[in-house]
Amino acid sequence: MSELVIEGTIADELSEAAARLTGVSDPRREALELWAAVSGGAVGTTWLERRARPSRAVAERFRTAVGRRAAGEPFAYVTGRAGFRTLELRVDARVLIPRPETEGLVEQVLRWGWVRWGDAAWGDALDVGTGSGCVALSLAAEGHFRRVVGVDASGPALAVARANAAGGPGTARVEFRAGDLFPPGGEPFDVIVSNPPYLTVAEWAGLDPGVRDFEPREALVAGEDGLEHTRAILSGARQHLTPGGLLGIEVDCQRAERARALAVEAGWRDARIEHDLFGRPRYLLATEETA
Repeated sequence: MSELVIEGTIADELSEAAARLTGVSDPRREALELWAAVSGGAVGTTWLERRARPSRAVAERFRTAVGRRAAGEPFAYVTGRAGFRTLELRVDARVLIPRPETEGLVEQVLRWGWVRWGDAAWGDALDVGTGSGCVALSLAAEGHFRRVVGVDASGPALAVARANAAGGPGTARVEFRAGDLFPPGGEPFDVIVSNPPYLTVAEWAGLDPGVRDFEPREALVAGEDGLEHTRAILSGARQHLTPGGLLGIEVDCQRAERARALAVEAGWRDARIEHDLFGRPRYLLATEETA
């Protein structure tokens, strides 16, 4: 029995969707991308087949997706997918949507790893506040770490990270654990990396509704001054970092120098700020002194 199809064409559905997506910058492009996502095809294929009559099931999924996007829900949550460096990840409202700035944090760590270890076996890495697992999984996929551990206090976030780890490149070396910041017992790591929350309460309140109303608040807000989590990581990381190891933290560009000063106050003598791909001060890097 053939699958039921609707009266109109894919092009008709796209035109109606574009008319509903008035709040996005490029409604026609987003309509195409949404159709491709819900149909399991490519954007180019959708365009080439736009005169065809789609199945009722696909059309209904598309209309639901358009309704969610028109209501302001982020595109990544509507489609359930987000690209990050070489990976395509599952994402939903349990985790923060990965940003391009965080791809740069991974780049900083990988660059340091290549300088320190080259083609030899690398050491162990810890990702604090792993969320979707984007940082931990990218380090495992692109680096030569012996082991990568991702820690998060959110059980729902860890469920997403573990789903993302299923069958991906290098995931046999990745372990996700429940915990607040650092594993117990002073377990040593050669690299500690984190993209912690770093917004103030006031900054969070002023965010675009697509972020503020949908993405998890606990992954964005770090107290009244935006530095609560950064302080905690700077305070505890030295107990878990091997001599000569690297600490890398993504920070808010407006408070980068303050974050570096906090690192110095916490006893990190080799603390510096590196810039992101947009030229903004974004990454606090510190190397634990050798014994």
